Amino acid sequence: MQPFQNDPALANGRYLLFLDILGFSELVETRGHEDVYATIEKALEPFHRWERLNGQFRTIYFSDTFVYYQESKGYGDWAFLDIYAIGGMVLSALLAARIPARGAISFGEFEVKSDSSSRHQLYFGRAMVEAYRAEQREKWIGITILPSAWKPYDTGTPGIIDQFASEKVWLRREDDVLLLNPFIKLRSWRDMLWLPGEVKKPYSTHDAPEFPNDILGLKFLRETAAAYANRNDFLSPAAVKYHVTIAYLKKVLGEELFDWAEQASKPENFD
Repeated sequence: MQPFQNDPALANGRYLLFLDILGFSELVETRGHEDVYATIEKALEPFHRWERLNGQFRTIYFSDTFVYYQESKGYGDWAFLDIYAIGGMVLSALLAARIPARGAISFGEFEVKSDSSSRHQLYFGRAMVEAYRAEQREKWIGITILPSAWKPYDTGTPGIIDQFASEKVWLRREDDVLLLNPFIKLRSWRDMLWLPGEVKKPYSTHDAPEFPNDILGLKFLRETAAAYANRNDFLSPAAVKYHVTIAYLKKVLGEELFDWAEQASKPENFD
């Protein structure tokens, strides 16, 4: 549906996910070039996978940053639904590979074009600036969805954002920023996991790679937060990110599903 075709801002805007790898400077300083290269390659895999599967988005990479953007201009319900779902699954894949990341989704002006010599690609716009500033403000490991991204969708379908919040797609903060639940497949299986015969072991074979990624991604976050806690580190900037993220995930997933995912990650259940 295209409810705002006469609005120039919406007609010329693009959806954009700005995502940073956390701890990248330390990685570069402490690991060899081959390890850094392998990490970048691993991080690019889910972006390239969703470029192939979806066909409507492209990826820009530089240093520790990924910009996943809508190729065509113009608001569309499909673009909002795609970018938050793909963003969640990309983050889940990165976490499963033990690569922490943080990002923000925005909508607005974003230009991508070659320079006059066709030697360089230029990209700039308010959507990227907004997403970058929003990502830098956060103290967790996750993706926020900014009002510029979700309000057009809610205007076209009033109340849908709060309905999705009740279904734990995200939590809505007091400043109207949405905190995305990245474990989409795990959340969608909430009502099936305890039905007899619905899910058979090993869990690594179900709905791959997304469902196994959710299990492994949550395991990575849980184990890293526990390692900080075992060192009595609750307040360092790095530790805070993990402790805050675990507190959020326990709330958005619910204690029962969170605990089930811990059991599901054990070798006798997962492998």
